[in-house]
Amino acid sequence: MNSLTPGEETMIGALARQVRDGDWAACGTLSPMPAAALWLAQLTHAPRAQVFVAGSPDWPFEGEWQGFFDLAQAGRLNVFFLSGAQIDGQGNINLMTIGPYEKPKVRLPGGAGSAILAYVVERVVLFKTDHAARGLVAAVDTVTAPGYTPELSTWQRPGRITALVTPKCVFTLSPPTRPQLASLHPGVSLEEVRAATGFAFEAPAGLPETPALSAPARRLLYGPVREKLAQAYPLFAARLS
Repeated sequence: MNSLTPGEETMIGALARQVRDGDWAACGTLSPMPAAALWLAQLTHAPRAQVFVAGSPDWPFEGEWQGFFDLAQAGRLNVFFLSGAQIDGQGNINLMTIGPYEKPKVRLPGGAGSAILAYVVERVVLFKTDHAARGLVAAVDTVTAPGYTPELSTWQRPGRITALVTPKCVFTLSPPTRPQLASLHPGVSLEEVRAATGFAFEAPAGLPETPALSAPARRLLYGPVREKLAQAYPLFAARLS
């Protein structure tokens, strides 16, 4: 089992910093890195955050997802981590089909509750565990959850897409403007990110470096966070050895 790369460790730290102290924050299924980030945030800078990790023993909602979606639609969630097979620069995600919807090359599992959550969660943070142009595209093939809906008021859609985090960098998203490259992970160049990204983005002068995990945070990740991950994501936890 391969250990985490430095880029993956930095990505977990960057995801964790999206959680503020006192937030109610959550991630869904198949999300081990956001799960690690939620628990890490709670153990570091956000001790008063309420975190909900689907599939973990301390998931508090009965009836599988009903209680969770009731909470989200009541406007109680501040942060949710969401991904897609494709993500574009406007924050649209695709979990449906690769290629034309009627005759796709690949049919994906579907959007589950992503379309609802993108509308109702205060800050939706997108993530990709593989930074490549095939997944970070100029325009998604099918819109499962839109990043921008100008026809809707903030009352109709209180949620917004705010960031995209990958193993190479962090983007700030504020559609309809272009994505802004917020930071590069240690050892990653701007040219490398441009070559691996299918959408156009702005890159300010004096681009900062994403902070690597501090030694205390790393000990927490490889200690108590790993113990929690072992209950929900044993294969991922095995990489934290």
